[in-house]
Amino acid sequence: MNNFMNALYNAVGCEVSGFHDGVAFLGTITETRVKYGNDIRVTVVDGSSTYLIDGTEMLAGDIGLFKNLHVYFK
Repeated sequence: MNNFMNALYNAVGCEVSGFHDGVAFLGTITETRVKYGNDIRVTVVDGSSTYLIDGTEMLAGDIGLFKNLHVYFK
């Protein structure tokens, strides 16, 4: 988990794919920030849509409204 969070914190410009509420998306990470505790909040932009996704959700891949999440690190 620690290695994933370190990579995610430095992943601005990387792509993220998945489904949000049943709709497929492919976006780019535009911002990361540390949340209280051991988590990171990631801002993903896909055209006119902006998604705020927690690092723990990305690591799990299938939580809440987000399904089949994949991060494509450079």
